[in-house]
Amino acid sequence: MPLTFVVEEFEARLSMGADLRIGIVGGGFAGLYTVFFLRKFFPQGIDITLFDKNNYFLYSPVLHEMATGTVNARHLVIPIRKVVDPRKVHIRCEEVTLVQLEKKIVESPHGAFKFDHLVLAPGSEPNFYCFQNLQKNSITFKSIEDAIRLRNSLTGLLEKAALEKDREKRRSLLTITVAGGGCTGVELVAEIAQFTKTILRKDYPEINLSEVRIILIEAMERILPSFPRYLSNVATERLRKMGVEVLLNSPIQNVNKDTIYLKDVKISNGILVWAAGVKARHLPLSPEQKRDPNNRITVDEYLEMPGYRGVYLIGDGALFINNGVPLPPTASVAVQEAKYIAENILLRSQKKEPPPFRFRYRGDMASLGFMFGVAEVYGRQFKGLPAWIIWKAFKLGMLPRVKNRFQIVADWLITLLFKRDTSKLI
Repeated sequence: MPLTFVVEEFEARLSMGADLRIGIVGGGFAGLYTVFFLRKFFPQGIDITLFDKNNYFLYSPVLHEMATGTVNARHLVIPIRKVVDPRKVHIRCEEVTLVQLEKKIVESPHGAFKFDHLVLAPGSEPNFYCFQNLQKNSITFKSIEDAIRLRNSLTGLLEKAALEKDREKRRSLLTITVAGGGCTGVELVAEIAQFTKTILRKDYPEINLSEVRIILIEAMERILPSFPRYLSNVATERLRKMGVEVLLNSPIQNVNKDTIYLKDVKISNGILVWAAGVKARHLPLSPEQKRDPNNRITVDEYLEMPGYRGVYLIGDGALFINNGVPLPPTASVAVQEAKYIAENILLRSQKKEPPPFRFRYRGDMASLGFMFGVAEVYGRQFKGLPAWIIWKAFKLGMLPRVKNRFQIVADWLITLLFKRDTSKLI
């Protein structure tokens, strides 16, 4: 079917008398919250279409708790059609094959669609940098499939170790390494340490806790580099008290199925979890744009792609320099950008020029096992139980569906009262 015909057919079929046609590519934090804010600011008069290859939104901030049996996998996966009214927003569950920037046309296997405003939020994927063997010799930690694979690998490792008679082989099997000292890696390694300590004594009496080696590898001089140094030091001390070996200034040199090579050390590769960086997910563009080493594209002060008015790029795919430093690929950044885009489109629909985007840093927080965390909120620093409570409350509040909030609270309470589930998931 000719492209022009498909575009005209789309315009006739979907316009429904709306003044503005807005296309959003990506159903993660940036894309989904753009829909939320647009529906809030425009009760009517707009026609929104959301493209995503999945029909669900993954709530990744508590993914580490799912991997260790604290939270049920189903409770982190929210159907998009349950948080976005499909009677008011067109939801297209399919891959985008091309975006024509000049014409604001999105092409997919089922047609081509033209818009007045286009919001690109492609999200991110693991970045393996120059390590060719890393992908096949590690477990990434970005998707629900990754978390299930890690959970099954942890359980399978313990089952194998319980049967292994050779002491050295047991120690190699029981070496669990997490690469990456950002929030994802730190929260995950703390959760793994808590998990092993909790279940070994009763579920695996054949394994002595002293045989388990849990390691966090960080290439920089400290973990949680976006946090104040004091909180980074608190987190490091907490992890070491939990039995985690924290190796700083230790970039990985090479990896194979048996060994992780650092600058001066070799580590057995029982399990290696790669949480050391992401890059923007590739989105085919015409014309193609210059990208940085992390596959991000520079945007201007209005979060627009330079030279393409009305084409916005936000979330993990956008390279926006804030006070000389690129904004990190986090949910809090994505949500602020989503709100700004909705306000921007509203002002332009009123023939007004929007102000430049300004990111407002509100803080950072990380959980470090049961009843302990670190947090900076509006300049105030917290550690221990208060930070853990702040983390729980904030992460719960960001969930876009009330039902899932109740389900996750129930999971947390059940974990307090009963042992964690160590069964494998299919």
